[in-house]
Amino acid sequence: MAPNNPAILTMKMCRLSWPVFDYKVAVTRNQKSKFPRPPEEVTPEFNMLLEQHHLDQYVQYILNEYFPFVLAQGQAGEKGGLDPKEVDRLTKLIESGDWDAQPPYIPIKTVPDKTKELAPEAVAMLKVKGNRGADIVQMARVRDEQELAVPDPKVLTFPILRPIHETVHNLYGGAYVAATLNHYAYISGKLPGFSASASTCVFMENGDRFGGGIDVDEDAIFLDD
Repeated sequence: MAPNNPAILTMKMCRLSWPVFDYKVAVTRNQKSKFPRPPEEVTPEFNMLLEQHHLDQYVQYILNEYFPFVLAQGQAGEKGGLDPKEVDRLTKLIESGDWDAQPPYIPIKTVPDKTKELAPEAVAMLKVKGNRGADIVQMARVRDEQELAVPDPKVLTFPILRPIHETVHNLYGGAYVAATLNHYAYISGKLPGFSASASTCVFMENGDRFGGGIDVDEDAIFLDD
């Protein structure tokens, strides 16, 4: 977690599920939704599959770090703040494990059946949004010179982060990734919710590729926020 900012948390070594990193592609996908949004409201997004230890880490962070933060914001009358009843409603949903019962909306989702078949170790899925009107930046962790597409004699120490196109890696469904998540709370109608967003997704390690020639799981993409 970033110092002095309880809204930020870095999650590492989660498997990537059916990403849509390109904003224009996200707009095209959105048109297939039952309830399409205006293009200016569309964001690219990706899903991080959570094993039990990831889920435990994330839930403890939300309950013990993030929710006290948004409560303090609410008491101060700041944007993004929530009141105790709203936080209590979100807490009960998270702790119930019945994440299909949304709204209220949270980024923790039930793993779709299609994805569960490919990643049986996943106990939950974290939906991560990009920024409106912008692509999600793709990076890779490089641990030695052989992972660079073109060797760079100026690089003397490893590991380093590089744009994905400068490496031998790519971000595919099944790869292990990391992302620094920014959380924000909101009220939709009369219901509270919070989302997780990231401007960058980082390749960490190879994993079993989700095969079948499928480039996106539309059930996951069109899950409610």
